[in-house]
Amino acid sequence: MGFWNWISNLTGKNTKLTPKSTILEQLNEKRPLPLGSTEFDEWADRIISGTLLDADADSMKFALANMLLHLGPTESHKEDAFFVHSLRKVAVNQVADAKRHEIQARAKARLAAEEAARQAELAAQTVVEPVTNQDQ
Repeated sequence: MGFWNWISNLTGKNTKLTPKSTILEQLNEKRPLPLGSTEFDEWADRIISGTLLDADADSMKFALANMLLHLGPTESHKEDAFFVHSLRKVAVNQVADAKRHEIQARAKARLAAEEAARQAELAAQTVVEPVTNQDQ
């Protein structure tokens, strides 16, 4: 495995031939968190490429910046896997929230249709009888 780590360190990237076990080791290795803007961009690009998500890079970088802000005061190193899994969870949450809103909108439409039908039925059943003057 040392050879593949050496290649990755030399080029800054993994190749298509890099064994999965090497990539898993890299993901689970504690790495220093970014301290500068360039470091942040390189770090975020590495994390984003590991998520295999097709989403806007800026929104994912925004989410990563928020994750960094929420880490504890003693966190200076963190595994890439933590951020990869967190970004994927954010994506899962977005899909779930969108589905909840779709289901809620369908339920509201169904209830509104049922209420309209109920009101129409009540209107049809209500027969106005002519008022006759019975005092005469």
